[in-house]
Amino acid sequence: MSDLIFKGLKVDEIDLTNKLQGEQQMNIEQRSSFNVKYTQDNKHCIATLTIDMMHKEKPMDFNFKIEVSAFMDIEGAMDKKEIHKNAYNEIYPHVRALAMTILVNAGLPPIAIPKVKMDDSNIKVNENNGQNQGGLYS
Repeated sequence: MSDLIFKGLKVDEIDLTNKLQGEQQMNIEQRSSFNVKYTQDNKHCIATLTIDMMHKEKPMDFNFKIEVSAFMDIEGAMDKKEIHKNAYNEIYPHVRALAMTILVNAGLPPIAIPKVKMDDSNIKVNENNGQNQGGLYS
């Protein structure tokens, strides 16, 4: 049986600008990216989720960016698209909870990050030898 073992998280970046005054209706635009990098032996990977959100009308008054990496071990032989989906499903709830906690503690409403549906059509796997990226490749 193949499995993806979650080993831990690391916050790579947090950036928050909140210059909003008083109660306001916020129209938020959100972008996100997700990438998985593998060791050459395909026994370990690092999944990185980046969320970037901003007020559509006032992006200089409110913007929030968080980037989190999750470290995982790969037991057995798994298809990389399956690893990608499983890694996203593992990291997403952690990043969502972390982002909501930061925003609420900064005096903002608990803005929930919507979950992206991962399917084979929106996953791109690059078979690379990884020699140029410190032993990890996408």
